[in-house]
Order: sequence, then structure tokens, then C-alpha cells
Amino acid sequence: MQVYVGIIFCGRLTHALINCEDNMKVDTRIFNVIALTASIVVFVYLASVEDQTTRNLIMKSWEENPFVSRDFSETEMEQPCTPLSNVVFIKTHKTGSTTIQSILYRYGLSRNLSLVFRRQNERNGHIPYGHITESSPRELFLPVLGKVDCSYKGYNISAIHVVHNRPVMETYMNPGSKYITILRNPASQLMSAFLFFHLDRKVKGNSSTEVKLINFMDGTTWKKSPYGRNGQSHYLGLDQSDFDDHFKINKMIQTLSKELDLVLISDYFEESLVLLKQELCWSFEDVVFTVQNNRSRPKPQLSPTLLTKMRSFNNADFLLYEHFNRTLWERIEKQGPKFWRDLREFKRVQNETMHKCFNSSTMPPKFNHSGDMNTFCEQYAGSFRLFKHLFNKQRREC
Repeated sequence: MQVYVGIIFCGRLTHALINCEDNMKVDTRIFNVIALTASIVVFVYLASVEDQTTRNLIMKSWEENPFVSRDFSETEMEQPCTPLSNVVFIKTHKTGSTTIQSILYRYGLSRNLSLVFRRQNERNGHIPYGHITESSPRELFLPVLGKVDCSYKGYNISAIHVVHNRPVMETYMNPGSKYITILRNPASQLMSAFLFFHLDRKVKGNSSTEVKLINFMDGTTWKKSPYGRNGQSHYLGLDQSDFDDHFKINKMIQTLSKELDLVLISDYFEESLVLLKQELCWSFEDVVFTVQNNRSRPKPQLSPTLLTKMRSFNNADFLLYEHFNRTLWERIEKQGPKFWRDLREFKRVQNETMHKCFNSSTMPPKFNHSGDMNTFCEQYAGSFRLFKHLFNKQRREC
């Protein structure tokens, strides 16, 4: 009987155990106990690893190690579930949220679902940094699909820019909706927003980008722009007046931990999409993506001085990110090898879909749109055409 020993870094012990197997008959139950103990030790060690490069190396070893058993119990098998169609996605700026939005819009179009759009905003349907009340749906939204009389309750998907307010959202979303958002490392997110929204132009002088950003953080210009300080926390409900209130920042994080079903991390995008697929009980094909809104100019290097300054300036965003980055990895590590099998399969489907639609591993700068939004590749290309099709489909006079 072939015995697998689940030990990753205990090389000598592994070698000794294998030799023992060749030279004497060993009770397989002893091996199972040793394998289980070693696996627990590995996961405890993983939980304490702070360096992400080290973490990735360990996980790679776990996936590829020939002594890890490929026979999994029934509890690790995919459990049957029902695909969910009701999702609230809190869109944040410069975090990869447009890509997630396109995934949700594609799903909504293929299943004739009702989406939340601001009817006065034909450009993207957003309510940027807008606070909503219970009267907002009737005052601002397009009505839901499929009802003779105009109705503003029972939406399936919300994926626009709007400040998170779960109690209000529950009044117009379908019951049982999943609440999801995405975060990005606050240092890279701030730099990206600083350049994308041209905040550098608000700083006088011809100095470098780094100096301009430092001057921006030292001054008061940021108070005039919602895209500057703690932009991610702001969208998730933290008022600008509370940016320096440590108690309220922690309270926000505690509240979000209860209100949000899943927080994606842009820095681990593919891993996050596997979790999204699992959370919504969707297929891998449902969560394939194309990257959008990438800046063509090279990414500037962030000096230690700038990073220290950013951490102080974006204090709430850093605390928020660190908390949910930790919970994401805890969620992944609980799944063990199953997650890494899912990730490999997702990457395979992702690459296959890109070549099917674009004959390339990357989306061409100028995609030749067919204009037929009933075709998968046209929906997959996403962007403004997908939004506009959904917006016009749902728009009617009330």
C-alpha cells in the first residue's frame, strides 16, 4: 500500500520515513498520525509568516510536494450549493474594482437581473461618494426589471460607487444579498489615485512626483478632494471628520467585519476571485476577467521616507487593509490544498478564455467590438459598452 507523508520542510524526517517504508513494514496508521501532526505544524507556521514572499514559497511547496497526499476526505470535496444572484459590491477607487464590476455586470446581463444605477448618470450610473437614504431609490435609481408598475425594491446587483450603508441598502436590495468590497495596499492605491485623478496638478512647482505627493499630504489641498486621504475607508462609511479618531476607525473595522461577507484584496487578485467564486457558488467561467484602467506610465518607486509619510496620512486605510488582508489569508489557509487546486484550475480557465476571445494572454488595446452584446466575448470585453447596454435595458419612464 502506497503511503504519502505530508511533510514539507522536514527534509531529513521525510527521507528517514521513506527509507523506513522501504526496509520494514510500518503501520500506516502511524504514518497518518505523523502526516496529520506535520500538516498542523506547517499551517501554524504559515499563520505566523509575515513576509509574503516566504508565504508564497511555502504554499508553492505545499502544492508541489510529492509527499502530500492527493487523497482527500469527503469534507474537502466540493459541497453542492445554489448559485447566488443577489450581490452588493462596494466599489472603491483605484483598487481593481472596475474589473469586479464588469464580472458582476456580465453575470447580471446573462441572467436578466436588475441592477442599481443612478438614472441621471448615463456615463457610469455612479453616485460617487454619495450618501444614500431610504428615499434614494425612488429619487435616484432606475426601476427594477420585470414589473408592470415602477418598483424600487428587489434589486439583484449593486456595483456602483456609493458610500456603504448596509441598513439602507437592505431596504431596496433582495433579501439575503451578499455584501462584498475590494481593498488595495494603501500606499500603491494612494499613488495611483494621486496620478489618475491629477491631484499632482494641484501642487505647485515642477518637482518630482514623490515631492509633490509629500507636499500634498503636508498641505490642506487633500481636504478638497475625496480621492486623497483614506479614500477606501471613506467609501466604507468613515467620515472625513473621523480620519484621526482611532476609536471610530476601529469601530468601523469591527462593524465591517460583521456586515461584509467577503473582502477581496487587489494585491492578490486571482486568489480573491477564487474566494468570490466560492462565496457566490459560481463557476470559474463566471469570474474570468480582463484587466481595465491600467495606467501606461511606469510605476514610481516609493522611498522609505514616502512610505512612512503615507502610513501616517492614510492611517485608517492601512489599519483597514491590514485587518482584511489577514482575514483573507486566514480564509485561504483554512482550505489547505483544495484552495490551491481551485486556483490552478481558475488560471487555466482564465488563460483559455483570453485566447478564445482575444487569441492572446492579454487584451489588445483596440478590441474589435462586434456590437452584439449577446455574445460572450463581447460581454467579456466589458467596459462602457456593457454598462450602456444594461443601463438602456433597464431605463424606462415612471
